[in-house]
Formats: sequence, structure tokens, C-alpha cells
Amino acid sequence: MKKGIKYLVSIIIAVMIFILTTNIFAIEKSSYTDATQTRQGKTYEWKNWCEEWDKIKNSPTQMSLSPGEDETQLNFAWYSKSCDVKPNLKISDNPKMEDAKALQVITTKASDEYKTNKATATNLKPNTRYYYSYTINGKWTEPALYKTKNTKRYTFGFVGDPQIGASYRNMNGETELEKQDKAVRNDSFNWNNTIKNMIRRNCDLSFIISAGDQIQSGYKKNESYDHNEIEYAGYLSPCVLKSIPIATTIGNHDENSENYSYHFNLPNKSKLGSTVAGGDYYYRYGNTLFIMLNTNNENIDEHKKFIECVTKLNKDARWKVVTMHHDIYGSGEHSSTPSVVKLRYKLIPILEKNNIDVVLSGHDHIYSRSYILKGGKLDKNDMLSDKEYEKYAKGNKNSNKKYKKYLQSIEDEEAIESKELMCATNPKGILYITANSSSGSKYYDLAPNQQAYIAYRWQENVPTYSMIDVTDRAFTINTYRVDNNKKIDTTFTIIK
Repeated sequence: MKKGIKYLVSIIIAVMIFILTTNIFAIEKSSYTDATQTRQGKTYEWKNWCEEWDKIKNSPTQMSLSPGEDETQLNFAWYSKSCDVKPNLKISDNPKMEDAKALQVITTKASDEYKTNKATATNLKPNTRYYYSYTINGKWTEPALYKTKNTKRYTFGFVGDPQIGASYRNMNGETELEKQDKAVRNDSFNWNNTIKNMIRRNCDLSFIISAGDQIQSGYKKNESYDHNEIEYAGYLSPCVLKSIPIATTIGNHDENSENYSYHFNLPNKSKLGSTVAGGDYYYRYGNTLFIMLNTNNENIDEHKKFIECVTKLNKDARWKVVTMHHDIYGSGEHSSTPSVVKLRYKLIPILEKNNIDVVLSGHDHIYSRSYILKGGKLDKNDMLSDKEYEKYAKGNKNSNKKYKKYLQSIEDEEAIESKELMCATNPKGILYITANSSSGSKYYDLAPNQQAYIAYRWQENVPTYSMIDVTDRAFTINTYRVDNNKKIDTTFTIIK
């Protein structure tokens, strides 16, 4: 009898272990979006994409468009084989490329196999259709359309962390390269779907802002890391990106690879805030000044100098928007790390002094929107070191009370200007938005407790994107999930 009971107990324990293990693996698998399980992935689209992927994965020569210095300019960058003849690019106001203007192309070495080519179109007129064509292997491509917009009332898209290739931990393969290939194919398919959904919602997007980590394999401390061309091939694969520029931000997975600087032709580049990938830059679009910071460089004095110089040159800008990768007022685990918190309190006085309206960021792979915030201050008494924080994260219970006190000290409840749910009129503070993953390549959890400074947050392991409408009077943000295109947050507007 006792043997029977012991046998039964052993079976129950075994079943419990199986269930627990299964749930653990389920949680691990749910930390990314499996392309084959999406609505699009269950159709012919996945098969077609796999065939297309086999054609382009080893050739990262897709065109990359970036905003120019202002709305009258457009920047181009593309790869060509090192053995190719000198590449060319021309632009015209008609699809037959009649009277096309040849642009100056600057070509430099990118790697052993490729050259990077960059050009800029200038004197573009508003509300006008343009067509451009460029050479690859000595042959002209089919003309691609680029349409300028009305800058008095416009819309731009906002996405976070495509991080193409980040799902590799969930992939099967005998080698790391096989797993990378499958991961990039998966993440690029989802990234394509996100871009398509944005265009379906508004086909007149002026441009898109990415809050950083365009790709996965660029994060290797203390050395340059360049084994990521297959990931750039995936990132640049959406056909729509031949017609819509993306203003990219340097994330921690971008910062140590020169390939970032080869693939993107960024306007008004500065040496301030530099890492291997590049430094701070800015551009103007209509009434708005866009400042892009490389916060992987922790030299705050350099960022301060850059922001002050740029805002001084653009005193007439109605809106001032800063984009950085690290979410200094986010609601994921990353935003509470001492390194990011220290960055927060160093940047706050600079951002507020220069009348920044909105800060867009990523890094945490979750969505969050802050209240309008002003005057957040560091409590040095409760600050943790990186080592102390890491110990708690690994389960050191002895630091539990100190950790909780630290979290409370960085909630900045006194910095909340107002708790208006749908709009803020003539605010003196700043709105902080953190973008969720736009490809579903990797998700993080929300912090266990919602911080006092957070107005709303969301994470359901579905890719999202934001659409931001700008006029002289209003700056409005709406955010949607990709699977059903429903809003995940209320519409929020800043009114001046």
C-alpha cells in the first residue's frame, strides 16, 4: 500500500514538474511573436516571404531613406558591391524620368564586400510627386516614388526596437548562423506587417521615427561588431521604406557597429555624443525641431552643448521633440536601473531649460505614457549602485527593503504637473513616451508596480506603433496594436 502511495506521489510530482516546465517554456516562447502564428503568417504571405527572403538575405543593398536637413531635402544611402562601377542616382518629377537630375553620390568603403553610397536631393517642393532611380551592378532600378507633404498639418509614425534578429533564442538550428537566419526571417516578416499597417492607416505619412535598436547583433562591449548585414537586409526589406524616410536613433544594439553609419545618411550629424555608430543629429520638419540623441554616450556635457546649439538655431520652432533610445521615464525594468535613472536626472534640467515638449524613447520593449512632468529630482540618500541593483534583480532578499525604498524615491510624484487623461493645455513640463517592440522580436515585462509618474502603460506581447499628428496648435498621439489595429491607449493631445 505504502509503495502504491509513493508511486502515486511520484507520478503527481512528475506531472507537476512537467506542467511547470511547460509553462516556463511557454513564457519563454511568448516573449516574442512567432510569425507563423500571426494572421498573416497563416496565409500564403508567409510562404511568399520565405521565398523572397532567400533572394535578399545575402545582399543588403536595399535603399535607405532618411529625412534631410528640412522638408525640402531627402537623404539616400545604399550599398553596392566593391567591384561595381561607380553608382549613380537621379531624381525627376515624372515616372518616365524625363529631365532627371543627377545627384552627387559620395562613395566610401563599408566592408570587404560592399561600398556605401550617399546622396541628397535638395530644393524639393511641397505636395509634389518625385521619382528616383539608382544603379546596382551597373543597372538602373525601376523608378521609386517619393511624395512630399504639406508641412502645416502632417503625420509621422513612431516605432520602437525593431531589433531584427532578437528572436534567435527561440529558434532551432545546428549553428548560430542558422538560428540567426531563421530569427531575421521571422522578425522581418513581422516588421513588414507593422509598416504595412501604418501605411494602411495613413498613406500620407511624412516619415517614421525609430527609437533605436534597428538590429540585434551589434552589442559587443569594447569592440566594433559587424556581423549584422543579414539583419540590415531584413530591416530594410519593407518595400514601403523606398518611399518613406526613417529617422533612426542609435540604440545599445547599434552603437558598436560602423554598419549603422554606412546604412543611414543622417542630416546635420555631430561628433558630439559619438560612439562607433555615430553621434547626435537633428532635422527640421515644418514647425517642429527633431533632436536625436545617442545616449549610449554618457558624456552629458556633449549632449547639453548639442541641444543648446540646436535649439538656439531653431528659436522659431513651435514644437521641440527629442528622441533617445533609453527610456528615462519608462515603466519596464530597464528604466529603473541606476544607470538609466542617473541619465534621467542629468538630462532633465537640460531638456526643461531648452523647452522640449516631448521625449520619445524605446529600450524597454513595452509601451508607456507619462503624465506631463517637470522638476524631477534625484534623492541621493536612497540611490542604489549598479551592483546593489543587480543583486536584488538576481534575488538577494537582504536588499529587498533598500530596493523598495529606491524604487519609491525615483517615482517623481512631485514632478507631475497635471493628471489630465486626454489633453494638456500650454504645459510647462514634458511628455515622455516609451515605444513597445514594433517587430515582436523580443518583449519585456512591465515593472511589477506602476510608477507614480506613469499615466498609462501596456504590454500584451503584440507589436505596436504610434501615429503622431502635428499642427501649429496641437500635437496628438495615438498608439495601436498590429494584430487587430485597435488603440491600446486613449488619444492624448498637447495643445498650445
